This record gives sequence, structure tokens and C-alpha cells, in this order.
Amino acid sequence: MVSDVTDVPAPEVCVLVIDGLPVDLLEAELPALPFLRERCPHRSTAVSCFPSTTGPAYFPLLAGVTPGRANVTGIRWFDRTRSTPSRFPHRGLRSYVGPDARRMVSDTKVPTMLGEHAWPASTPVAKDSPKKTGEKSRDALWAFAHFTHRWDLADRRTAWKLGRAQQKGRPIVFAVFPSVDEYGHTLGFGDEMRTALHGIDAMLQATLGDFGGELLVTADHGLTPTEHHIDLRAEVAARVGATIAFPLIGTPDPAAVVCESGNGMAHVYLGASRRWQEVPTRERCLELAEDLRASLPGIDSIAIRDDEAHHVTLLHDGGPTRVWWTPAGFGYETATGEKADGLDPAAALAETADWEHPDAPFSLVSLFASERTGDVLVSARVGHDLRTAREWPTHHASHGALHRHHTTVPVLASSPLPATPLRTIDCFPLALERAGLDPHALYPRSDAALIAAGTWAPGVDRGD
Repeated sequence: MVSDVTDVPAPEVCVLVIDGLPVDLLEAELPALPFLRERCPHRSTAVSCFPSTTGPAYFPLLAGVTPGRANVTGIRWFDRTRSTPSRFPHRGLRSYVGPDARRMVSDTKVPTMLGEHAWPASTPVAKDSPKKTGEKSRDALWAFAHFTHRWDLADRRTAWKLGRAQQKGRPIVFAVFPSVDEYGHTLGFGDEMRTALHGIDAMLQATLGDFGGELLVTADHGLTPTEHHIDLRAEVAARVGATIAFPLIGTPDPAAVVCESGNGMAHVYLGASRRWQEVPTRERCLELAEDLRASLPGIDSIAIRDDEAHHVTLLHDGGPTRVWWTPAGFGYETATGEKADGLDPAAALAETADWEHPDAPFSLVSLFASERTGDVLVSARVGHDLRTAREWPTHHASHGALHRHHTTVPVLASSPLPATPLRTIDCFPLALERAGLDPHALYPRSDAALIAAGTWAPGVDRGD
């Protein structure tokens, strides 16, 4: 396929991400979305990742890896292995909400498709981007939209850039439309989200109406309304002592660090003064987890490491569920006695796709492989988040949690999709294959390639 305007080859595939698009919103509005309805007749759902939040949830789409392998374990995280001579654990702290956002590209070693094979019309994750000077106009416009709630302007910029990206000579174009997620956070579940989705459909018709290549449309995470706010930092502090959480990180010698992501999930790190390299015992983590769940009805689940490597306990309404990985494969055992072992990654997904916490074995084991993962992983219930109501702007929607309302996303395509259960990791090789590229040869360190080769094991890509 060759462009009518120049001799530059036109892209073979457009990957379109509607940030935070809930499955039920798309299903309700799809009959009135002519472009998506007609151009993408093949539809499914996929399990995203944990934490299910913008930033980490883009690595499955751009690199075919989990947040654990990318070593980007949340919007905010703490690396306890980084020592500091001061009374503050500052060297290991990271928050991508603010100036640290630019550090994401150096915080991970995973290669993304943006290095050679995809052109970013718009993306919040710029790892390997060919735009060497960044996206200053995008950053300025997104800041303006944040304060004025004019996210339609950000979508228009994406659509404009999507048109220009088709002249860049890359086989794949990657574009992100932010408005649905942002309107949900700031204004709640209302007409603004529906109007934004209809506006995106119209922009796609105008920009891609004559596009003859493949289309792949998905979301990075789900989204649910938020009515109640849990001040998790204060709750942890009341139980273990001085606790820091962004933006208030000036407390000396904290006993705990709380790092929220998407407001619906938080890493809790437990320490003793400056001895952060010492991982707390399972008993200490379990005691805090059980106390928080018993005291705070707004908490859906909490995950902690077990003593045996790559074994995790998930505390939730159904009772404790143990999940694990060994060289024989994945396994699980529920409080009701359901048990499986020796499952490959595809079988582990198929076995757990209908759980309230789908793909929990794969999601939790892969995340806990990173030293930047917390000791206690807290997920809020639908209707709740883990940030104080004093946060500005007040959040009216949340994501990030392990439950299906945040981790299940829609997938639409112009060509048939696999009939088996999907992860968003699977969108990565699908896009490359439909562009005529071999994803496993080009990205052999990706989770997608390791799964395909039957050699997957938990780990962090350190660029070796």
C-alpha cells in the first residue's frame, strides 16, 4: 500500500487506544458509533494488567510486557534497594504525576515498537520515541485541558497527528485519545464521557475514512465511578507509624511508604527507619492486610508475597486465594478448595478469565518479580478510591485495581481476532503480525515472545 501524496509507504496498521474506555460504555454506545461499528466488526475483550493504570498499562501494548518486566510498577513507586544517606527514602521514590514523568523512559530497559516499527501520533509513554525533543505541544495542550476540562482539544490534536503520522513511513501508527478517561476522573460518569466517545468516532471517520490498512482498537484499563475516598496514608500511619505518600513526602524516618496508582490501587512498603533493604516478614504484611480489610469496607482485595518465591496470597471476599508459579507452570488454590497446577500462561488465563480478579496468577506473580513492587498491594472496591477527598481536582472515577471492572477492556479489529481469551499483551504481536513483522524475532525478550516460545518465567528486563 503506497500513499497517494508521496512515495513514503503508508502504514499497514493503526493501533488506536481510547484511554480508560469501559466495556459497558462502548457496548451501550456502539450502535451509534458508525466508524467503529462498521470498520471494526470483530470484537472481544482482553485482560489488561495490574496495576491497571495509564503508564504501566501501556507497556503491554507498546512492548508486549507486563509492568513487572518493564520495572514500571505503578504511576508511583518506591525502590527499597536504593539506599540514601539522609533520613528520607527520596532516592527510591518516583511519581510520574509531575516532573518525574520524563524519567519513565530511563526507568525501564524494555524496547518498544516506537523504536523502529511504530510512529506515535500520541502516547503517554515515549520510550524509544523517534520524537527526540519530546511532545512539548502535547504536554502544553494536556496541561491546558487539565485545568479547563477541554479534553476535546487533546483528542483533536491526536486526530490531526494521526493524519500526519500516516506519512512517516512506519508500518504501524499508534494513537491515544485521552478524553474518556479524563472526563471520567474530573467530571464523573455523565454525558461528557459519551459525547467524547462520539467525538472520537467522528474524528476517526474524518481521519481514517480512506485508510485501507488494518485497525486495532482497545483501551489500557477500565474505569468506574468514585463516590467514597479512603485516606490510605492516614490509615496505614495509624497502624504502623509515620507514613509518606505523594505529595507529602517530607516526613523523616518513615515506617511506611504508600504509592497510589489510578487512585484505585496502592503499593504499601513497610520499613524500619532507614533499613529499607530489609523486606518485611509475611506475618507482618498479613497482619496489616487483614486489619485494613476488616476495618475498611471500601477495600476489595489485598495481595502479599508468600515466603516461597513466586507465591502470592490474595485476600478478598471469597477468602484467601493462593497463586504461584514454578518451573512446572502456574497454579492456584482458592478458599473453597478449587485447585490447579502446572498451567501454561494461556491455560492460566483461560482458567481464571471468569474470576472477579481475572488472570490473578499471571498478574500478581509477574508484578511481584520487581523490587519496585510494594509489600502490600491494596485494591479499592468499585465506588471507592485510596486518596483523600482533599485531592485536587477531586476524582470522580478511578482505576488501577485488580478486579475485572478495571482490568477488562474492549478490543475491536478490522480482521478476525483469536477465539481464545486475550490479554492486552496479545495486542502487541497482533499489531506487528498484521503489519507483516515477526514480533517474536524482533522482540525476543518480551513477555509475548517468551509465552509463545514456552519459556516464560517471572523476571525484570534489565537490558542484558
